[in-house]
Formats: sequence, structure tokens, C-alpha cells
Amino acid sequence: MLRLQNSENILEAQTTILWLRERFSWMGSHSGYDQLCEAISRVQPGSYTSVWRQPDKRLIKGSYHLLAYLSRNVQVSPHYTPFSFATELAALWKCWRQRPQLVHITYCEQHLGILPNYKSLVPLKLIATAHQPADWWNLLHPHPKIIENLDALIVPASREVDYFQQFLPDRVFHIPHGVDVAFFHPALTPTTVPSSKHPRCVFSGAWLRDLPALIDIIELALAKNPGIQFDLIIPRNQRQKNPILQRLTQYNQVSWHAGISDEQLRSLYQNASLFLFPLLDCTANNALLEAMACGLPIVSNDLSGMRDYTDPSFASLFPQGDVEGMVSEILTLLDCPDERLRRGMLARSYAEQHFNWGKIALNTLNVYAKVISSELVAKK
Repeated sequence: MLRLQNSENILEAQTTILWLRERFSWMGSHSGYDQLCEAISRVQPGSYTSVWRQPDKRLIKGSYHLLAYLSRNVQVSPHYTPFSFATELAALWKCWRQRPQLVHITYCEQHLGILPNYKSLVPLKLIATAHQPADWWNLLHPHPKIIENLDALIVPASREVDYFQQFLPDRVFHIPHGVDVAFFHPALTPTTVPSSKHPRCVFSGAWLRDLPALIDIIELALAKNPGIQFDLIIPRNQRQKNPILQRLTQYNQVSWHAGISDEQLRSLYQNASLFLFPLLDCTANNALLEAMACGLPIVSNDLSGMRDYTDPSFASLFPQGDVEGMVSEILTLLDCPDERLRRGMLARSYAEQHFNWGKIALNTLNVYAKVISSELVAKK
């Protein structure tokens, strides 16, 4: 594991930071971008406070409709809800009372709405992290210019920098997503090769996944090698939204997983032979980083976001729609346990070196310091 050297405090001791946070119900306690806040608290103890968006929380009767009415004219993304509005109201109240030097909206698409309107009134420095790809913003966000009201923006993939620069020239920072490399780790020692007669491929998630390609890959692979087992980690509500997955129910080699614990998730990675990951688009991805940290070779698509987070030494990236190429690579890797082990060790090392949360926290603290010191000046 990469150990960070002791460094001087990046922020002054009296600096106060307010985070708008969310922990999604389908993510475990060791997953998600919210881990950044915990890592920052460890790397540099300081005065941090949080406001949580809690869409599963029961509200006072009638309050949801009141919040929906009050937020009806707010220029927001499709992921913004009355719960988002309530979160921003709570954050605004904390800003008024506590006067933090900086507010970090950790999920821009879910949390950013009214706060920019009050920057001069409180006042406050406001940054956010945008997680969705530029194509999503360009196609689905009705008000992308809301970004212009921030003091800085963090993006987890390099391609998105160019897109957001049009709204925030010289104030867009590429800082990768991270992974808990202490929790997600290989189960086997580096000299041990899996001995299972039935190799396992694991797949995870639904958002921006190429599910039609996944089905074709599994069917073609099983036609060539019926001994392969596939573990599909897909939430049940997402299965209902994607009835095409029904095609896979005929195969006994396909196992479905949902609502599992952190330890069960880690075990699925640890017992797999490789990580199969057909995608439509991506920036950062928890599942990819967790699979890498658990020492799995990667078979996925050649997208900019994937190139940001992988290396050819352990990841085989194919053009979208190249089902035969991906299946050929899967079969080759499953026939070569020593090569799988070699690639898996390289994947683990890459995750430790580049994506441990301690390193990501330090990079984020540097952005905080620049914004607070007004080193970043808006260009008109």
C-alpha cells in the first residue's frame, strides 16, 4: 500500500469547510465519492461540517409537495429533487450561522441549485464536483451554464475539462475518483493462482453500462466455454428497467446479486478471475476501481474515462460493439492463470499508487487552498 509522507498543513487551522454530501443506498460504506470527505478529515484534521441529502428520509406530511412547489423555478439538472432543495436550504442556514470559508458540493448534478444565488449575500466560496460525462451534460442538463456561478469545479475524468472550461476558464480541475485500497484488496497471496475448475467473470452496475453488449458477450462466451460462471451485481430496480436482461435467466452459469454487504461485494471480486465491464460512456467508476484494488484484470471498452483509470499492462480495452474481440480476450485470459495473476497484481499496484483516497484528498485540499486564497480569478 502506498504510504503518504507527512506534509505541512495545506489549510490554515481555523479554516472551516462545509460539505454537501450523499451516500447512495446502492453503495456500501466503503464505496462512493463521499469517502473523499472522510479521507480529508484523516489527512488534515480541521473544522469540517456536513449537510446530507437524504432522499430516503421520511418528511413531515405535505412538506415534499411544499418543497417541490418552492423549487419549481430553480434551474437544475434532472437529478435534482425536492430533497436536493431541502439540502441546499439547510446548507444555506449553516452558511449564514457558521460562515464557512468554502462550500464543496460533492455531487453537482444532485445538489446544485439555489446556493449560487446567495454567494454575495452570505458570502461564500463555492466549488462542486461534476460526475456525469460531458455528453450527459450537453444532452440532458437543461441549464449547464449554472456552472458559471461556481468558484471552481472538480471533474474525475480528463476529457470533461475541455467541456467545462467554456463555463469556468482556468478553474476546472481534473482530480480522479479514489478507492479504499485498505478494504478492497486481493484475497490471495501474490504467489497463488486460483484453482477453481469454473472460472468466474464479475460485472457490476447499470448506469451507462452497455447491457445489450453484456448479454451478447455472455451468450457467445458460454457457447464457446459452458464452464464459465458470471456474477452480475445489478440492483433489482435496474433489472426491472432493463427487461432485456431476461434473456440471461435461462443460463444456470449466471448468478444475480443485489443488496449485498460490503464484505460480500469484496468476496465476489476476490473470487473472480477477471472484471468484465462493457460501457456506453464513463467518467470515474467505483466498480472499476474496486475490481482493480482486488487484483482483477479488466476487459472493457476503449473510452476516454477508462484510459484515465487503467493501463494496458492489465486492462484490455475494445471498441464499443466489438463483442467477438472481448469474448476472445476473456477466453484467452481464462486459459492463462499466470497471466491473469500478473495482470491482477499490476492492477492492484496501479490502484494503490494512483487512486488511494489519501492522495486524492491532498489534491483536493490544494484546490480548496487556491479557492480560499482567491488565487483563482474569474475570467470574464
